[in-house]
Amino acid sequence: MSNFNVRNPEMGGLVGNRLNKHGQPLTFSEEFVEVYRLHSLLPESIHVRRIGGGEEIEEIPFAETRQAGSPKLTERVGVPNLFYSAGRQHPGQLVLNNFPRFMQEMSIPGNPLFDLGAVDILRARERGVPRYNEFRRQLLLNPISSFDDLTTDKSVAERLKKMYGDQPEDVENLDLMIGGLAEDVRPQGFGFGETVFQIFILNASRRLQADRFYTDCYNEETYTKEGLKWIDDSDLKAVLLRNYPELANTGLANIRNAFEPWDAGTPLDPDRHPLRKFDKEIKSDPWRGDAH
Repeated sequence: MSNFNVRNPEMGGLVGNRLNKHGQPLTFSEEFVEVYRLHSLLPESIHVRRIGGGEEIEEIPFAETRQAGSPKLTERVGVPNLFYSAGRQHPGQLVLNNFPRFMQEMSIPGNPLFDLGAVDILRARERGVPRYNEFRRQLLLNPISSFDDLTTDKSVAERLKKMYGDQPEDVENLDLMIGGLAEDVRPQGFGFGETVFQIFILNASRRLQADRFYTDCYNEETYTKEGLKWIDDSDLKAVLLRNYPELANTGLANIRNAFEPWDAGTPLDPDRHPLRKFDKEIKSDPWRGDAH
């Protein structure tokens, strides 16, 4: 922590600054719940690798890892190997037509067949969450006037017109989740577009500001000097290695950010490790922020 604190969240940051609940108890709004539909990140199957096992892969359908399958898989494979497997496998893209098939055919108690994709859309409609265009208006963002404004993929635009209608007013019926996934103009390196980002950044900030342990009590009196240093020196990679030191014998040791693919060997492919570019920029210009 610095020796002085700029009492302004934009200039001085959120952590260690003033508690601010903006006049309301902290709660996650329906809007946040709707944009946090990240099911497309899940693959249809898990590629299980074992540390030191080379490129040998056991492919397990994701559905078999649910419910009673979860403890069985963990006991058979082991937590370190599951972390290693996750570190090597890419998630799915947050785009249209990429919703996991197993989530559209889920078996849960009391329901022989459960289509989670359909339920997500129906629940938003039942709760009165604004449709895509109205949602953007309330965020002071420009609405779209046609489906062609939403995506450069002509086939996607045509499918949306077929689903919602091809008249100018029909674009107002576009569901929020569908519109958010269809946005294909995204900042470099972003997994989602502008509409979803607005809600993410707002809720992430408000969550920190509403927690006294990140604000008023983020000090040596509460955490001790050693505790604050422990927090500052920790990241996901450090936590993983602290609990499972055997992961040091994997590609995790070869990267800085544990959210990147755990690839072995050098040099690392820049297309698979775009965050390294930002790490270099931060090192060359410390005023850009802390790489951690």
